[in-house]
Amino acid sequence: MSADQPVSTVVAALEEATETDEVCLRDILSNFGSASFPSILLLAALLLVSPLSGVPLLSSAIGGLIFLVAVQGMIGRTYLWLPRRLMAWKLNTARSDKPLDRVLRFAEWLDRGTQARLAPLVSPPASRVLYAFCALSGICLPLLELLPFTSSMIGVAVALIATGLLARDGLIAVLGLVTLGLTSLIPAFAFSALFA
Repeated sequence: MSADQPVSTVVAALEEATETDEVCLRDILSNFGSASFPSILLLAALLLVSPLSGVPLLSSAIGGLIFLVAVQGMIGRTYLWLPRRLMAWKLNTARSDKPLDRVLRFAEWLDRGTQARLAPLVSPPASRVLYAFCALSGICLPLLELLPFTSSMIGVAVALIATGLLARDGLIAVLGLVTLGLTSLIPAFAFSALFA
């Protein structure tokens, strides 16, 4: 991972891994190593904000990935474990033309705005709280898949939190928590309108 451009580096690795028409999750994650929890969270979140999020059931699978990675980060594991079945899950990228162009612009914007600040917010024990919010987001994704924009908004929130953890930027992580809070209003309004 580049220390100067952590988000752009993750996007570049993701773009390289998805050059073929079909790729399995194991191939994508192999570029990041088994100890880089924030990088893998960021990768998962970026998949949610890319046009690839239109692939059926992708949000649910990515939600499971976010949950598993975040829980292990929260409890302080050193190396990531993921089920073999999830690692073998295949993603069809043929339907997306240049799927990561917009994501790369978002990544470059994030990289320009990050710097080491408010470090206690992205260090233990506070970092475990951030992982807990990411885990909660991941477990909610399959339930919210039918609501427009919620998957992408959760992706943005988790991407911000992961960027904060990766770049040691507490302010960006707090921005992610705020985004997550605002995103939670979407299903709240949808369900209140449904049962009104």
